[in-house]
Amino acid sequence: MVISNTIDAEEHRHSFLQVTISLEDEFDIDVEEQSLICSGIIINSNVVHRLKGAGHPLMLLLMDSTSEMAASFKRYIEGQTYHVFPPGMMKTIREFVPKEYPGVKDTDSYLSFLGQLMKLMGVEHVNTAIVDPRIREFIQLIKDCTDSEHSVSLYARQMGLSNSRLSHLFKENTGISLSGYMLLHKLQKATYFMFKGLSITDAAMAAGFDSPSHLAATSKRLLGMTAKDIRKDSVFLKVSCLH
Repeated sequence: MVISNTIDAEEHRHSFLQVTISLEDEFDIDVEEQSLICSGIIINSNVVHRLKGAGHPLMLLLMDSTSEMAASFKRYIEGQTYHVFPPGMMKTIREFVPKEYPGVKDTDSYLSFLGQLMKLMGVEHVNTAIVDPRIREFIQLIKDCTDSEHSVSLYARQMGLSNSRLSHLFKENTGISLSGYMLLHKLQKATYFMFKGLSITDAAMAAGFDSPSHLAATSKRLLGMTAKDIRKDSVFLKVSCLH
């Protein structure tokens, strides 16, 4: 979860489900070559978009597509590539966020904030649609990992699968590529390390990036923010990996 006025991304796609909300006026965003002006939007995973948010205070919520929270939003938008929130709803959310956001300090307050936000959006909680127990196990292994190495081969062998079979099952169950998911996991992990006090260089290496510049390029390409901007302007809690 990020609140910032420095978000300005080039055209890209990622496997996160993305909710973007303006805390003041409207913002410009291109979604699959459609130019939109709105106050709030949900963008499905793997949808090409470009957010022109520089100068606008925005709340950006990026959800792991394998999570129950993402499953809840996917049910809400019913297969659409995007959904624009109505102005009346945005007025209520704009009043809610500045009032409640400063109180987000730990896991419980984070979950409370997200639960109230989902309720204001009319999004009902649903369970994840991942049915293959091997993929559920794999996702939990990734979330629990503490090493800088993120070897698909290692996980595949541990589960008695080939690399190609694990990749196929993952895409079949989640709708996203395994390589894209692993990259986003490393970015998520690096951001968490930065908020634990590590330097950008140390966070990059601990999360498995080849170099700080690799982390910076990945962050800018996928989030529209540099690692430095994320550390300065955002709230990122480990609990976000669990939902």
